[in-house]
Amino acid sequence: MSDQIKNRVVGAIVLFALAVVFIPKIFDGEKESQRREFIAIPKKPIHQPPRVNIQSNGESTSTESIQTESTVSISTKKIAPSQLDTESSVNVAKISKEINKQPDVIKPVNAKPVEIKAKAWVIRMGTFGNPDNVNALVKKLRTKGFSAFSVPRVPKAGLSNKVFIGPELNQNVLIKFQPQLKREFKESGVIEIYNPLQ
Repeated sequence: MSDQIKNRVVGAIVLFALAVVFIPKIFDGEKESQRREFIAIPKKPIHQPPRVNIQSNGESTSTESIQTESTVSISTKKIAPSQLDTESSVNVAKISKEINKQPDVIKPVNAKPVEIKAKAWVIRMGTFGNPDNVNALVKKLRTKGFSAFSVPRVPKAGLSNKVFIGPELNQNVLIKFQPQLKREFKESGVIEIYNPLQ
């Protein structure tokens, strides 16, 4: 390419770039920016304890009812500060300390494992690593009328996935199933004690 063509190409590119930058600003004008104003969050309210007024005869009064371990009768009579003595103010301090005490924390009791007294039985038909084989066998067993399940419930690749028939409370029922399983699946399975927590 000649120098004249190169200069024209560079000039065209520069003009195009300037047009891309400035033309939108010319047509759009100044954009009004929307500014969100932050709402002032109010300060945390200060908790004021209930005002407790004590009569000269020792009977306590308040504008709110206070429930503690021992019930205190409260009335709404107002008493002048000159009527209060030092002993009644000490009593008020003791009452307020009792109110502010934290309740005892309940400790959890160590739970003992549940013992299952009745035994149930299952037939273990096999252990597989491939989830497709587990699902296929469970499906075949169910179509033949057996109550089949797998452990884990959703078979996972790489784990030992077991296929069971049952559970039955009577072991003899499962023993009667074994010849039928041998004929139809060429495997009679192994009878085991059923563990529901497995």
